[in-house]
Amino acid sequence: MLKHVKTSVLLTLGLLLVLVFPTATWAHSKLESSTPAADAKITESVKEVNLSFNENIDENLSTLKVKNAQGEEVEVSEIKVNQNTMAGTLAAPLPSSSYTVEWKIVGGDGHPVDGTYAFEVDAPETSADTEETPADTGNTPDETAPADDTAADNADNADQTADPNQQAENTPVNDTSEGNGSTVWIVIIVIVAVVAGYFGIKASRKRK
Repeated sequence: MLKHVKTSVLLTLGLLLVLVFPTATWAHSKLESSTPAADAKITESVKEVNLSFNENIDENLSTLKVKNAQGEEVEVSEIKVNQNTMAGTLAAPLPSSSYTVEWKIVGGDGHPVDGTYAFEVDAPETSADTEETPADTGNTPDETAPADDTAADNADNADQTADPNQQAENTPVNDTSEGNGSTVWIVIIVIVAVVAGYFGIKASRKRK
């Protein structure tokens, strides 16, 4: 009789423990939210995947992978774990396609938990061709040719304008000025000689 009572008491206590502490007995780590969200259709470029769990996760044992529609793994350059969140930075923005996120974590209870979810990217293309068009534009030699011709013409004009100045410097202007100067001195000497002769003749007459 006592054995039956003890068994009933133990079963009752066990049931109470299960009812009072359901999280401790049944719950494991689970994904609470994500960015991009599951089954979401994103119309802008995706550069990062963020996962948030219901409890802290192990930094060294938690992983994240992103795969495209062909099952090829997309390069994730960096994974950061901060308490209950895990962020994966992509090496390049995701082009338009369907993607699957595969995550695996180890929560505070030490049990590994994994899961997957999918989302779709339908973002406008970042046309790299438009960025390359300035470098690919031809006809640059034809366009630059007039500039070269004008530069040559300007150089010729400069030479032509320089030549008259040099000719002006080489013209016999300086010779005429020197001739005029010497002529002036000759005239002055003649005048002085005439005046001196006049006064000399006048003085000799007074002596007589």
